[in-house]
Amino acid sequence: MDKAELRRTVIARRDALDLDMRAAKSAAVCARLVELLGSSDPAAPRTVAVYAAIGSEIDPAAFAAAAAKHGWRVAYPCMLSAADTVACGQRMCMRAISADDASAAPFIAHPTRAFAATDVDSDHFPIVPAEALDMIIVPLVAFDRAGARLGYGGGCYDRYLPTLSPACQIIGIAFDEQRVDHVPTDAHDLPLPHIISA
Repeated sequence: MDKAELRRTVIARRDALDLDMRAAKSAAVCARLVELLGSSDPAAPRTVAVYAAIGSEIDPAAFAAAAAKHGWRVAYPCMLSAADTVACGQRMCMRAISADDASAAPFIAHPTRAFAATDVDSDHFPIVPAEALDMIIVPLVAFDRAGARLGYGGGCYDRYLPTLSPACQIIGIAFDEQRVDHVPTDAHDLPLPHIISA
């Protein structure tokens, strides 16, 4: 099965999950992620990047809220305009939010929309350099036992993950129903060191 066919098959399987089942499984994964959090020193806060769930994706929102309560700074992906992508070699950056600003962040409300640097208030939502992340929660379409990850085909995380500090914890999250026997990979596809599923 090629990547496109596998992507369609697994997304259909994920879409078929009952809403209550999705919510329960998301809660279970978030609880396991919270176990990985330590408290953070207010003078040198630790930073975690999460994502805004789209469609039937597993939802890390409860984990993001818990991380903020533990004193962690929380950041979300912001897709970049074509000009900014050319300038920095990435299709996305991570922008920090405070809990009371989340509803005002356009990149959370519209996670797949590209924003020019001037479209987002960098005082309220500063860009977090990749090397400053202590943990990143990665969405995925499918995964296998070897940690191979199938994304949505845009290559955003494939380009972004290699820029992280070696000390950054990289954790993929998914439903058990997204596990497959084998994810086809290309040379640029890096396996995820940790995947938590329920």
